[in-house]
Amino acid sequence: MAPSSSRSRSTRPMRSSRTKVQTYHEESSSQDESRGLSGSRRASLSLRSRSTTRMPKSYREDSTDASFDGAVEDEESDALVDARIDAPSPDAPNPDAESVITRPSKPKPPRRAATTPKPKQTKRSKPNQIGRALQKRAKPHEDDPIFLGSGVIPPWQTLPYQILLDIFLRASHPLLDESRSARNESVKWLVNVALLCRSFHEPALAALYHCPPLLPAYKSHVLLSLLARPQESLSMNYSSKIKQLHVEVEPVLIYKSGPYGYFDLAQLIEKTPRLHTVRLYHKDDYTVGIPPWHIAQSKWTYPDALFSTIENRGITLRSWDWNSRFLETDELVEMMVKMHPQRAFQGLKELKLLHFDNYDEETSAAKEAGLLEALDMLPELQRLEFNESSLVSGEILINLPNTLRSLILNNCDRLWSSDLTAYLSLHGTNLRELSLSHNRHLNMSFIQTLGHCCENLEVFKMDLSMHDASSYHDVEPHFEDLLVQTEVPTWPVKLREIELIQLRKWDDATAEVFFTSLVNAAPKLHDLRRLVISAILKIGWRDRANFRERWIGLLEKVFLRRSLPPDPNLRSLQKRSLKPTTFLTRIEPDELDAGSSTRPSTADSGPSTSSKRQSTRLARQRIHETDDAVSDSSLMGTPQPEAGKVQGMCDIVNIRIDNQRPTEFQLTEEDFLDDELSGDEDWAGE
Repeated sequence: MAPSSSRSRSTRPMRSSRTKVQTYHEESSSQDESRGLSGSRRASLSLRSRSTTRMPKSYREDSTDASFDGAVEDEESDALVDARIDAPSPDAPNPDAESVITRPSKPKPPRRAATTPKPKQTKRSKPNQIGRALQKRAKPHEDDPIFLGSGVIPPWQTLPYQILLDIFLRASHPLLDESRSARNESVKWLVNVALLCRSFHEPALAALYHCPPLLPAYKSHVLLSLLARPQESLSMNYSSKIKQLHVEVEPVLIYKSGPYGYFDLAQLIEKTPRLHTVRLYHKDDYTVGIPPWHIAQSKWTYPDALFSTIENRGITLRSWDWNSRFLETDELVEMMVKMHPQRAFQGLKELKLLHFDNYDEETSAAKEAGLLEALDMLPELQRLEFNESSLVSGEILINLPNTLRSLILNNCDRLWSSDLTAYLSLHGTNLRELSLSHNRHLNMSFIQTLGHCCENLEVFKMDLSMHDASSYHDVEPHFEDLLVQTEVPTWPVKLREIELIQLRKWDDATAEVFFTSLVNAAPKLHDLRRLVISAILKIGWRDRANFRERWIGLLEKVFLRRSLPPDPNLRSLQKRSLKPTTFLTRIEPDELDAGSSTRPSTADSGPSTSSKRQSTRLARQRIHETDDAVSDSSLMGTPQPEAGKVQGMCDIVNIRIDNQRPTEFQLTEEDFLDDELSGDEDWAGE
């Protein structure tokens, strides 16, 4: 028994549990059935040459699932491997040959490698895709709207050079995104416009070279080589077109640019005689809230050759930045005292000071005195900006020059409301712009004297959002109350823009006093065009909802511009609409009774039909219903402004009142919406 059993094991191959594997040449895995019953059919199939790599015919429906291709390839490879393993070897004896009567058959050609088709399997959802739509439908392709004009192109090429230059400057700048250290698409646009016609060539290139983008770093070497060529042999004088230079120090001035080597900024300034603005900045200057001990000192410093070139070339600067990243504050203040008396800095109108620290209390008085001395040497200074400078204090503010028209204070830790009140009482008359952002100790107590001390103020901005990149992440202001109920704000009558972000640490009574003062001052604010207020109230949600409904509606009624819709008959382009349009016009009740039609007549409008009359009647009915609903809700909810207190001249009125915690990145509804369809788009609600 043992020998027979061992012999049967050796002659009889092991069979797989899969007994039915369909291929193109056989209907089952049985060797006898494939040879005896389907021989003629296989012979007919083999007459046509078939590549083993050819994709088998499939009747599977297409799907828009992104993972479809990968899943099909996996199934196809698995099926091919299974078919090759399950199919018995042609040389192995058939175990059922003794029980099957065989008939003589004609010799058959040798078998060629059979291509195993993929088995028809149902595609299953992957376990990690819970909630995925069973069958996603492709998004409908929306064609871009076709602009149909009158066919008349204005003669833009006949405009004067200065007008074209101003158009290109406003349409393209800034050319460089300094926060990302990358060029904007407007650079390519200016190049294409310059190649459009001869009249656009010089204005477009002048807009491009007005402030040339020096990134990537090798572009600075290319620009220098262009300016080194004789300008008479070129299409225009490129040297005279450069007015501003914004240089990122790290990639341009510190590191090599491949075979070009190091870049010398002094050589570039030497070839730009009409230069008036130089900005040397670091990429981290745009990151607010970096702790002072994390601000690393740069390897680059202000070279003497830079200032000597500016002085020898006869350049008169209008704007300049002093950055303490490139030189210690003590040494930088001494350099300012040394350089400001020079002729190049005497015409300076804009000055920005960054990272002027005050760590050492022993040298604090000397640094403050040196800074004030350097600022007094600039007789034409009009705009002063302090960024992340702890050196700013009340002593510096009250001694600032009287010529300032714009003061910007960002993230200054030693700035208090009493110091700002003292400065405004002394020098606030000449101010046109006041911007206060991210100052931890500064509340709004100074606003009660703002209208009296700053009569000519036009732009008032204040941002109370705090940023801190340290480990403990302190984002709360360091004052007790934003305002108290007895501190009533006063508003300058020449204000054009008010922007107050994340007003917090106050109660609803104080907020009501604040908004009431703004409404009462509305008749005098004739020039106000933009009003943006974001407030945070820590009160009950019902009280906050009532407060929000009342004041947002009232402020919009008082300040928002209520303009009539434009007359559709007044247009400069010939009306050629692809789809029939219906103009909805407000109809007065007496006009409806009289039966007068206010639907404008167009050139392509045909005779009135019953459907058109019905559509117009329904549209008029909806307009009246909407007006009635709006009027009823306004009477019940929002209080009506008093007579004579409606300003109605603001193009933008954006009021937000909530209790959200302030964050650096405010999330909206769009951040939580899926890009794909939900999968229920076929359901019609029935």
